[in-house]
Amino acid sequence: MSDSKLTVIKTSKNNSGQIYDLEGRIFKVNECFSQSQLRYLKSSPSASFFLLCDNGSSVGFGVALRDKFGNGKYKGRIYSIGVLPAYRSTGAGKLLLDAMEEYLIKSHVSFIVLETLKGKGGAESFFAKNGYLESKFLPDYYPYGDAVRMRKAVATG
Repeated sequence: MSDSKLTVIKTSKNNSGQIYDLEGRIFKVNECFSQSQLRYLKSSPSASFFLLCDNGSSVGFGVALRDKFGNGKYKGRIYSIGVLPAYRSTGAGKLLLDAMEEYLIKSHVSFIVLETLKGKGGAESFFAKNGYLESKFLPDYYPYGDAVRMRKAVATG
């Protein structure tokens, strides 16, 4: 990875197959999107897909949602984010998260939320290091464990 050139691109929803393949290499089987979930995301006008690339090869992905409240304000949601194991603890995840947040902020969201597995792995601490605060404990949120909802206030222009 010494010759890495990491870039993040907001990609076409037609690349959902690439995201599906990456997920299988990043997450455990029971943590991946189903084909029907991906079809739903592809059809959702609020979903945006991102790819993290190293010299043109996909090494990570993200899915962000932007939802409008009745009062006209918007919230952002990091729906899914992942990088291949070899790219963890290298700054690659932060690069991807920063790009997704920048997109959401430019889309005028007031805050960003996400859900992540509670107390296992490094995701919870990764998000905390990037300014997300635990806002709610979600028992049995996933079939494989508890989760926390995390929230980050953002400044919009």
